[in-house]
Amino acid sequence: MYKRLKDLNAEMFSVRQQVDVKGKSIGWDWDMLPFTIKEGATTYIGAAPASGKTELWFEFLINLSCLHGWNHVIFSPETGSSAEIFAELCYKYIGKPYVQGKNSMTNGEQISAEMFVNEHFIVIDPIDEDLTITKFYQLVDEIERKEGIRIHTTTIDPWNELTEEFLPSDLGREDKYLSRILGLVRKNARKTGRHNCVINHVRDQPMVSAKTIAGTDISYFPMPSARDFAGGQVWFRKGLSVLIPWRPPYGLPDADGTGAENNEVHLKVAKSKPKGVSKNGVYKLFLDIERYQYYMLDFKGNRVYADRGKTYKPESQKKIQIPRDGQMETTSEKLRRMSQQNPF
Repeated sequence: MYKRLKDLNAEMFSVRQQVDVKGKSIGWDWDMLPFTIKEGATTYIGAAPASGKTELWFEFLINLSCLHGWNHVIFSPETGSSAEIFAELCYKYIGKPYVQGKNSMTNGEQISAEMFVNEHFIVIDPIDEDLTITKFYQLVDEIERKEGIRIHTTTIDPWNELTEEFLPSDLGREDKYLSRILGLVRKNARKTGRHNCVINHVRDQPMVSAKTIAGTDISYFPMPSARDFAGGQVWFRKGLSVLIPWRPPYGLPDADGTGAENNEVHLKVAKSKPKGVSKNGVYKLFLDIERYQYYMLDFKGNRVYADRGKTYKPESQKKIQIPRDGQMETTSEKLRRMSQQNPF
C-alpha cells in the first residue's frame, strides 16, 4: 500500500528516460490543437445537447485508429442503434454519407469504410438490459479475450445511460457515489492501460443576452464550466483531461471582432493531466458539413483537417459482417463480386 523511491528504481529510470510526456496525437499539430490522448488515463467531456461532443470524440477515435492502429469500444445508445453508429463512423472516415443518395460514398468507398470500422470499432448494445459501470468494463475485458485484440479506448456516452449501483457507504448521496465510481473509471484505465472516456451532459444554465456582430439581439446559453457538469464539480476534481465543446450562436462577436459561424465549435481544454499531455485553453474548430469532418484555420485562413497519416490499407482477406448465402464473405471476394456487378 505504500512505497519508497528506492523500491521503484526501474520505474524511476523509465520516467527519467522519457523524452516526450505527451500522449498520442489526434491529427493536428500541437501548435494548433495541444491535446493528446494518453494510455492509462481518462477524458471527461461535458456539454449541452447538440454541442457536437459525440461527433467530435468519434473523429478523435477515427484519427487514433488511422495514426496509431488503436481499437475502441463504444457505448452510445443516444447516437442510435449499432448499425447507425457504424454508419456514422463510416461517414466520418470516408467523408461522404453512408446512405445511398446524392454525393454518397461509392461501393468501393463503402467497402473501405466497412473494413476500417470493423477492424477498429466494437459497439456495446445491451438492448433492454441494464448496464452498470462494472458490467461495462467486464464486457470490455471479455471482448479482448474473445476477439484476441487489445482495446485502447472505451467510450461511455452519455453517463446517465448507465444503471447506478449505489452502495451503503454512498449514503444515498450522488456526490459520494460519483466520487467512488469516477475513481473506479480512473483505476480501471490505469490497471488496463486503456484510455477511458465518459461523456456527460451539463446541468441547466441561465441564458444570457448579447448582440450579434450585425447588431441583432440574441439570447443563448454560455460556454459551461467544468463545474457545470451534471452531478457537480466532482467531475472536475476526479477528471484527468476535461473537455468542454461549445457552439457559439451565429454572429456572436469574438475577441478578434469577427462573428461566430454556423459550423463553429469552441473546444475548451479545462484540465490537463498527466502533466504535459495537453494545454489548457479554448480552440476553434469548424465542422465541414459535407465531409462530416472537422477542420481548423491556419494564420492565412486555410482549412487544416486532421492529418490521418498514410492511406489506410486494411488486410485484403479481413472478414467483415456481410453474409452471402449464409456464409461470411471476405473483403477481396466482395470487391471482386461488386466490381463485376457494378463497376466503379
